[in-house]
Amino acid sequence: MKLIVLAVLLGLAGPAFGAATGQVLDPDGAPVSGAQICAFVEGTPSQCVNADAQGIYRMENPGRQTLLVRSSGFVPTMVMAAPLNAPVTLKRAAILRVNVIDAADGTPLSKGKVTINTPSGFRIGDFVPFNRAGVRISTLTPGPVFVRAEADGYQPGGPMAVELVSGSERVVTVPMTKSSGPSPR
Repeated sequence: MKLIVLAVLLGLAGPAFGAATGQVLDPDGAPVSGAQICAFVEGTPSQCVNADAQGIYRMENPGRQTLLVRSSGFVPTMVMAAPLNAPVTLKRAAILRVNVIDAADGTPLSKGKVTINTPSGFRIGDFVPFNRAGVRISTLTPGPVFVRAEADGYQPGGPMAVELVSGSERVVTVPMTKSSGPSPR
């Protein structure tokens, strides 16, 4: 009887005693080769594995109850850290390219940072550095966002409203005006 109870408890305990497994697919049902499946444990480096050519992954002893599944061009999603019977289907992300220019002469700025906020004021991730080629972000959730840019020697640019669409790349150009001193930090 004790062995049966122990076996049931071990079975319910899940990922702490086993592996997290599954398959990652795109919206069309094709495998997402190379998708990253990560366990983020505070105070330690991330533990990540990559899906194989068939989109199949296996993570031994993930140490978390949930895992983050991510791949460029798709919206990251959380899954249970357990053997999954149904595939994880990722949604196509919206892609945003931000070009930052000098408002006076239209030349691209060489460096600075871009922030993206939701209409409620929530910042999406950390600031993203840009260079003369701008910056391209390929894992955004579709919907409305506000884009803001900062660069030394310029007044902050934006916010500029942009509607992000699943599977589509939007381009926004943020003009910035020179300031008399360094930009606020």
